[in-house]
Order: sequence, then structure tokens, then C-alpha cells
Amino acid sequence: MIWVFLGLLILTLVINELLYSFSAGHLNYSTKTDKKVYEIGEEIIMTPVIENRKIVSVPFLRVDEYYDKSLSVEVNSYSLFLLPFQRVKRTYHLYGNKRGLWYIEETSLKIGDLLGFHQRYLEVPLKIPVVILPLQKKLKEVILPYAGLYGPFSVRRWIIDDPLMIRGIREYTGSESQRHIHWASSLRHDKLMVKQFDFTQEKSALVYLNIESTKPFWQDPQVDAIEEAIVLARSVMEELSKEKISYGFASNAFNPSGSQRGYYYPPGLARENLRKYLEILGKMNTIISMPLEDGLKGIARNRGMFQTFILITPRILPEYIRPLKEFSRSFGKTVIITAQGDHLDKLPKSIEIYKGVDIFGNDAT
Repeated sequence: MIWVFLGLLILTLVINELLYSFSAGHLNYSTKTDKKVYEIGEEIIMTPVIENRKIVSVPFLRVDEYYDKSLSVEVNSYSLFLLPFQRVKRTYHLYGNKRGLWYIEETSLKIGDLLGFHQRYLEVPLKIPVVILPLQKKLKEVILPYAGLYGPFSVRRWIIDDPLMIRGIREYTGSESQRHIHWASSLRHDKLMVKQFDFTQEKSALVYLNIESTKPFWQDPQVDAIEEAIVLARSVMEELSKEKISYGFASNAFNPSGSQRGYYYPPGLARENLRKYLEILGKMNTIISMPLEDGLKGIARNRGMFQTFILITPRILPEYIRPLKEFSRSFGKTVIITAQGDHLDKLPKSIEIYKGVDIFGNDAT
């Protein structure tokens, strides 16, 4: 009887060793998300697939899936027994807690034998990107006019007359820019006269997102203010899209995939533009490619492509005052939306200014 027992024991050990020896071969793991871009709190559906493509079973397999810590789950673990040529497909749910570019990092496969004597590990690098968009808010809910701006809010008031379309001459009232004074008519009428402009068929704006919040830019960036500015940028672009106003997008945020410094897209009305711009906002970090002052110089060279410049910024730094004065004087219609209310009284009155409200529970005013 003892020999039968020993024979069965030896046979079990041999089978155990053979199963373990071949268990890692032709074992495939893959996973995917249901899409690439999500809202904050939106459900992310993960679908891992494990395939045993051989005639030998896998007696024990432990799967540990590692996600970015900014997602709702950091590690998802489960165990399997795989039959020959078996394919197992599972579904798991998680969500993003905050805006950003996050990753499904990697998966660890722990393969064990039937008796628990052996184990080996296989690492499966994944690096699957998941983009969480900034918080979605209606523009009228997140900004307030600063100093003397009255009347119902509308982005259409930001689109000004086209200086290339002169309709006539009228008397100067004091509210017009002095560069629009028509000197020949002023001499003829013995009083100041200004050019009266008409609207063009194609009115457009450029939304410029500045993410510089301190000087020097690498020293203690104000992350909350930057996040609020990104939310404001989304609100502005969605409002412009809703009103069917042609707009472009630019930013001094670091662009990891572009050869140019920052981002620049000329005005257009393509339906795909908003989706592309929102994905860029989701991927942004706090690294800048250039100071705002340099960005304004680049924009000034392309000013003929749009009529309104909309600057969205975490705050107005003292170093911005002079460049903004010079820019608005040479460009024309300039709108500033700032998450924080620093130094707004030093900006010229010709600039239309708005400041952010309390979006994330911080005092943005």
C-alpha cells in the first residue's frame, strides 16, 4: 500500500513540476480602456484579457494591475486558474479624481505551481494614457466683471469692429482709441473725428492661456491658481464654440510633442477643434515654455489673424503691466480673465477685465 502512495506522490510531484515549467509559456495579458479622455468622476471601464494559448493548464495566476495614484484605484488584484486554451475577459471600473494625464502603469503576473512550492513573476509594462479633463463650468458662473463693466454677459461683446472695414467718420467721444482719429477730417470739421468701423463677416478671437504664476517661473508655482485658469480656459472656449465664434488657442505651457515653443492654433470653427484643445488642457502640467512677455511678442506678429485677444492667467504679476499696456495699445481689443485679482488696478482702462470666482474652495478674487 505504501508503494501505491509513494507512486501517487511522485506522480503528483512530477505533474506539478511539468505544469509549473510550462505555465509561463504562451501566456498573454492585455488590457484597454473604453476611451482615452474622461471628465472628472466619469467612469473608466478597464477590460483586461488573459489568454492561455497552450495545451497545459496554469494552476495559479495572480494578477496585480497598477494604476496612477490620481485614479480611484492604485492596485487591482485577482487570482485565476486557467484551463488549456482558455481566454478570460474581465471588466473593472475606476475614475479620475483630478485633471491631468495619468497612466495605467503596468501589470505584475505571479505564476505559481499547484502545490505552492514555486513562484515566478512576469512584469508587463503598459503605460496606457488616460486624460482627465478640467472641471466643466459655465463661463457666467466662474467670472465676474472688474471695475465698471455692466450689462448682461456675452462673449460677443468681446468681438470688436474690424479696423479694415471703415464705414464712415463720426465725432470723437473720448471712449475711442486715439489711433483711430481721422486727422484730415478733424482739421476740416475743426473738431476731433474718428473712423467708424463695420463688422466683418468673419469675426475671430485668440484664447491665450498663461500658466506662469510666479517669477522666476520654477519657484513655488501657485498650482491652485493655475488649475483655476485652466478651468476658465475651458469655459471660455466652450462659450465661444456655443456662440459659433471662430477662435484659436495658444499657450505658453510646455508642449512635449511639438517642435514649437508652447502651443499655437490659428482661429477656426472646425468641430474637432474644441475636442483637441480640451485634451491639451487635460494633459497640461505646470511647466512653462516661455514667460508671458515673450508669448505676447509672438502673438503680436500674428495679430492680423484675429480681432480679439483673450488672455487667461492665474494672476497678473507686476512684470506683466508694462508689456500688457504696450500690447493692448498696439493690438486693440484685449480681454483679460484672471483667477486672482492681483494688480488689476494698474492695467489700462482700455482692457476689459474679469476675475475668477471661488472654484475650488479657495479665494480667487
